[in-house]
Parts: sequence; C-alpha cells; structure tokens
Amino acid sequence: MAAALDALAPYVKKLIADMAQEEVSVLLGVSSEITKLEDNMEGLKAFLNDAERRRITDTSVQRWSTKLKNAMYDATDILDLCQLKADKRRESRGGGNVEHKSPGCFQSLLFCLWNPMFAHKIGSRIKELNKRLESIHKEADKYKFNIGLGSNLEPRKLTAAELSSYRTSSQVDESAIVGEQIEKDTRELVQVLTTDDDNNHNIKVVSIIGAGGMGKTTLAQKIFNDTSIQEHFKTKTIWLSITQQFDEVELLRTAIKHAGGDHGAEKDKNTVTETLFHTLSSGRFLLVMDDVWSQKVWNDVLSVPVRNASKKQPGSRVLVTTRSAHLPQQMQAPLHQHRVNPLENDDAWSLLKKQLQPDQVDGIDQLKTIGMEILENCDGLPLAIKVIGGLLSTRYPSEHEWKSVLNKPAWSLTGLPPELDNRLYLSYEDLSPQIKQCFLYCSLFPKGEEIIGDVVTQMWISEGFIQPLDGSSIISHEYGFEEMATEYYRELIKRNLLQPIKGYLLTGYRCTMHDVVRTFAEYMAREESLVVVVGREQAPTGMHVRRLSIEQTVSVLDWGILQRRESLRTLIINSRVNFHLPSDLLGSFSCLRVLYICSVDSDTLVPSISI
Repeated sequence: MAAALDALAPYVKKLIADMAQEEVSVLLGVSSEITKLEDNMEGLKAFLNDAERRRITDTSVQRWSTKLKNAMYDATDILDLCQLKADKRRESRGGGNVEHKSPGCFQSLLFCLWNPMFAHKIGSRIKELNKRLESIHKEADKYKFNIGLGSNLEPRKLTAAELSSYRTSSQVDESAIVGEQIEKDTRELVQVLTTDDDNNHNIKVVSIIGAGGMGKTTLAQKIFNDTSIQEHFKTKTIWLSITQQFDEVELLRTAIKHAGGDHGAEKDKNTVTETLFHTLSSGRFLLVMDDVWSQKVWNDVLSVPVRNASKKQPGSRVLVTTRSAHLPQQMQAPLHQHRVNPLENDDAWSLLKKQLQPDQVDGIDQLKTIGMEILENCDGLPLAIKVIGGLLSTRYPSEHEWKSVLNKPAWSLTGLPPELDNRLYLSYEDLSPQIKQCFLYCSLFPKGEEIIGDVVTQMWISEGFIQPLDGSSIISHEYGFEEMATEYYRELIKRNLLQPIKGYLLTGYRCTMHDVVRTFAEYMAREESLVVVVGREQAPTGMHVRRLSIEQTVSVLDWGILQRRESLRTLIINSRVNFHLPSDLLGSFSCLRVLYICSVDSDTLVPSISI
C-alpha cells in the first residue's frame, strides 16, 4: 500500500512540472483533477505506518486499508491505459518504438489527453477516483491514526551500492550452524540411524521435534549429508519436503525419482505405490520426511511401501522432522525421539555474528551487551536470530544503531496468529515499501519450489514494484530496472528472508523460502494473493485476488473459474495445462502483468497470447 503511493506520487509531480502553462489551460479540468489526485495521495501517506500495523488486529482498519489498496490499483490501471494509448499514438505518427524511462509514466497521460474523447473518459475516471480517495481520507479520521509513527529519524542504513560491495552469500552455507550442541546431536542421531538391530525387522523411525524456526531442518540436513550416512545407505538416501496439503501420487512419484527409480509418468496410486516398493527394495535406504504436519502422509501414503521394502532391506530407516510432539506416536513404528532445544547464549551470539558482513565483525564484541539484550527477544530460535542478524547487517555496527533496533515497537506486536513470529514482522517493517512488495510476492512460490533470481526479478519489474529508493521517477540508464531488481533480491538474501540453495550459495541465483517465513508472507499478503494447492481449491468469498499461483493441473473447468478473476495482475501455473488454451486467453485478464505457465504446448500458447 505504501509502495503504491510512493510509486505514483513522483509521476504526478513530474506531469505537473512538465506541463506548459498553455497546456494546463487547455486541459484545465483534467489537470486540476490530477493535482487533486496528488494531494489526496500525499494526505493518505501520513496514515500508512500506523494503518499497516493496526490492520493485523483490527478488521475495520483492514477493510479501510483494502479500500485504499483497491483505489491505488485503479490508479495504476489508468496510468497503464494511458501508456498504451500514448504508445499507439506515437507509432501512428511515425514515432516508432519509444524507450520509456519508467512503466506507467505520467508523461503518457499528458500525451494522450490531446484526444478529446479519451481525455473526457480518463478525466471522469480520475474524478471518480478522487471522490473515493476523499471518502477514504474522511473515514480515516475515525481511526485516529498516529501520523508520527515511523517518522522519527531512522538509523543509518547501508546504501544499495554498499550492500552490493559485500559478499551476499559466501557465509550462508554455515550461517545456521554454530556450537558444539548441533555437532553432538548429529553424532548421536547418526549413530542411532546406522546401528543395526538384528532382532527387529520393522522399520525404525527417528523423529526430530521442535518449534518452527528451531533448526530441525538444519540438523536433518547435517545428518543427511554426513559421510557415515552416505556410506551406510550408499545411494539410497531420499529427501522429501512435505507440504500441509499434498498430492499423494505426486509425492510417491517424487520418492521414486529421488530413490533412483522411474515412475514412467504413471498417475495411478496403486501402481506408483508398487513401483516405490520395488525401487526401495533394491538397497538399504534412508527416507527423510521434512516438516511433517499430519500422520496422514505416513499412514495413508508411504507406510505400506516403506515397511514392506524395509523387510527386504533390514537396517533401513526413516527420519522425520515435525513440530508435533504427538505425531511420532501416531506413526505406529519403533522410534527414537530427539527434541531440538533453543540455543545457549554463547551459541546465539556466535550465530548472530555469522549474519554480519566481514567488515562489520571487527570489534563487534564491544556491542555484545546490547546484542544479548536483542537476543533475549529471540528466545534462542535460530531462524529468529538469523533474521534479526540479517536486519542488523544492513546497518552500521554501533550502539546507537543497535539500540534503535532493540527499541522498535514491533517487538511487542500482538495479534499475529500463534504460528507466526513477530520477529519476522520486525524485519518486514524495516523493509522499504518497494522491497516489502517484492518479499510478499515470493510467497506465490509454493513450498519446495525454487525461486530463480532472473525470473522473479522480471516479475517484479512487470508488476511495477521496481522504483528508485530515493523516491524519484527516473531510473538511470547506467543503473536500470534489472540492476535495481537485483539489488532488492540481494537484500532479501542478506536479511535471510530468502535462502540460497546448495550449489548457488555464492551467487544466490536459486533460492527457497523457509517455511516459517513463507507462512508469514502468505499471511501478510492474504488479502490479495493466493496459492492454490491440492486441498485448498478456492479463494474465500469476496476476496479480491490480484495474484494467483496454482500448484495443480488446470482443467477446462478450472480455466472457466479463472476467467472470472478479472482483477488478476499475476497468474502463475506451476503445473500442466491439460487442454487447448482459448484464442482470447488475455481477453478476460485486462489487468494482467505477469503470466507464467510451467508446462503447456507452445503451439497452443503462442496464438492465445498474440495481440
């Protein structure tokens, strides 16, 4: 919301400044509405910091915020329509292709207003929009927003140039591993997993239990990659990331692939279950099930083929990470339970320091006292420490800077659902409005889906998220949209809101989102973004979906439902479209900026999107 206003305001100012006096006279009616639009947006900006925070717990403020967001989206639609009209007019007058300095530029509004009919139409829309904004402004009075919140002098942050000069991810590989405890836990669980029990031919299940962000996955990965594990289980080590809603057949097929088998694109559950059994039966195996929420994935899907295969391959093991202390017993298998404990103070301080840049570490122990005060608010949770450490890494290491973080009101924020972490909100609140939008956009990529830097940054550009951080309307040719988007991407990595995957730790080209971070981002974007997976078919009634990500095969019926979502700006289909796309694919999505389809016949796609 704040980013939308920040992006629009400079264009309004540029338009007014570029208008010659006689042009203003000719277009007096429209230009006065444009001036009023600028005033309305500037007046509403004062409320945004307090409104952003209060909408979490106050449904009436949330409704007010939604009205303002919808008005901002309508404003950008007007700008884009003017851009298209202006481009066509330039081309018809022999101007050829014109390179625009920014998308939705207000200069285009001036250019196309010389068409009287179009000027009248656009003028009427801007006038109606101003009425809505004035009504929204009046409604804000009853909420008594604190207009001073967030307006205090902010601590000095590192500039984008300074951020890019540092190594963005060379430390990430070991950034979550500190202290002797994790080494001890690794040795203990490796011993349990590799010790054969000749008297028991049942599959042994070892569980790692702990709260979200406690380091369960980090410990499991360290075990999975341990030399003793790799030698004991040879090539049969299978890692499955379990989503809350999952496709049973797809999960079985993934297990077959990771075990070195071939599922042949089979879709019948009984057939792929049998294939998994035969694949696992060819050698002693270790199956890791990461982040299991329900016993259903074991009891209804994996138990039969895994148990039967383990009888042919004694010594096979299952390793489970879960937040539920009750789930291991519900799996009904001989087991060993291990609880992950919060980090001790010294390990917590070591982990915090690992998040800082090399130039920031020298002399950092002088800040240990205030650093320990900050860490008290992290409760020994590794993820919380990494996120707060990422925030601190964007600031100069000084007592003043760190105290400004310690004294932020967001530490005591209430109203978030219990599964969310207010320390993530602290990091989120510290982002610029533009980068907030980019961060929330990443929640459109479901769990287990890699976020590719070059792909997501182009999506951000298409959505209009990329704006100069200084609030100007111009991005230089030397430092264009792609470069600015890359800086946003790097900052999300630096703040540990995105995590580079193995093999891309240095470049950060491919990333994932921690499940706790993704859950938070999905919650913050819930009013306008939706990820559809198996078991969660429809958006809530009345939800104004602007961005939609689909993680299931799209049928003709599904497409008919999609076409009624006229306000979509992003449509991501991370699965196969199993029908011939209609010739008017884009006709129903007049607001669409991003279309990403993972698998579709190009012979049917190209004619559908040609305009």
